Amino acid sequence: MKKVKIAFWLIILVFAVVFVYQNKPFFMAKQSLGLTLPFLETLHSPELPNAVLFLVFFLTGFLIAYFFGLYDRFKSKKMVKNLNAAAAAQQDELTALKSELESLRSASPGGSTASEEQSTKQTT
Repeated sequence: MKKVKIAFWLIILVFAVVFVYQNKPFFMAKQSLGLTLPFLETLHSPELPNAVLFLVFFLTGFLIAYFFGLYDRFKSKKMVKNLNAAAAAQQDELTALKSELESLRSASPGGSTASEEQSTKQTT
């Protein structure tokens, strides 16, 4: 599965490189962004190639998605930590109960357990 994932991303990367190479004039054309607000004069960015603008907006979207997912990741880690602590506590309790059961079995006369004694009394 790991090799399939690597192959998939490699194919996507090759298609992206071919796409950019075949549209090189568009991606190398320089363009300026403008922002017009009613109470200020028009603001302009410096002229940058379209490829740089695409990259900036892609990285901005990536960072926004990362920070929105950060809360869920912390929440999941906390839940896993709590569930692992609960499982460890239950495992400790299970170990204690097993040792108590063994001590009760060894303390009973004749080495038979109480449930075995009850079942033999019921059958006779």
